[in-house]
Amino acid sequence: MGTQLGPGVMYILSQLMQKKLAETQAAAEETETLPQMPAENPEESFFAADETGASWHRETDLELLKQFCREGYGQAARYGHFLIGTSEERNYIAVPGRFLLEEQPAGGRTGFTLWQPLRGGEELYNGLDDMDEATARLVYGYWIAALDSRTLEISEA
Repeated sequence: MGTQLGPGVMYILSQLMQKKLAETQAAAEETETLPQMPAENPEESFFAADETGASWHRETDLELLKQFCREGYGQAARYGHFLIGTSEERNYIAVPGRFLLEEQPAGGRTGFTLWQPLRGGEELYNGLDDMDEATARLVYGYWIAALDSRTLEISEA
């Protein structure tokens, strides 16, 4: 399970993300271009069919992840980012990787048991049960776990 750092960590994460967005917007105003915002249109989202129903934010500050999810840090560092998702019911953490045991954080023991392919990847196979290893090595997606916003405890999504 993730370490229990308390409810203040989610607040700190949100403050850091807001600060980063403000810096991005300020830099964009200087160059007279708008920053790329997360897509509101489902056609432009990360996943074709998102089982979580979450709104996702791509985060590149890997030190944030290291503080509460060490099991996902190595995989996120390999790809240079992770996702934070929120829905009406839950919060989520998503680590990039292929549908391979060696890329599943902690082998799924800590809650990373849901895997979703990036938009378009689902066209390469019929279902996860019949995906062969060759296809699994080609299709990229995210390993997803639920995240308790109070305790930062990680569990199955």
